[in-house]
Amino acid sequence: MSARESMHLTDEQLDDYVDGAMRDAERASAQRHLADCERCRRAIGDTREVLAWASHERASATAPAELWPLVASSTIHLAAVRRTVLRSMRGMLIAGAIGIAAATAVVTWKVASWTQPTTTAPARGQPSSVGGPGRHAGHPAPPTPPPAPVPPRATPAPRSGAQ
Repeated sequence: MSARESMHLTDEQLDDYVDGAMRDAERASAQRHLADCERCRRAIGDTREVLAWASHERASATAPAELWPLVASSTIHLAAVRRTVLRSMRGMLIAGAIGIAAATAVVTWKVASWTQPTTTAPARGQPSSVGGPGRHAGHPAPPTPPPAPVPPRATPAPRSGAQ
């Protein structure tokens, strides 16, 4: 017996052995180990008992028939159920969207009126004092540039001599 065969089988190896999922070489090595190891044989027996118990319990437990529509709607038909719920709430969703848009417009109008400087309205027929033609309160006129510097004028030299 090799050193590897004298080590106990891991849980994964035990499960694979019981399920018949081991390769031939591994299975032969496990069978040689099981021939000498009482602990691993007991573990194999316990695993087989658990599988037999689980199979028996699975066969004896049946779900009530009234649960199937709930299970089906939450798994298979989830997208269809979601569309149906949204379709039934369409009117309420549209009304909510219109309400949110109206509330946003009112709040924006209020904030704009609070931040706008108060000015008196010009008399009828007089131009607006906001900035001239083509300007309004939201876009004031750009600042006027300073006047260009004028170069100094050369002064004529005084004439000397008589004429």
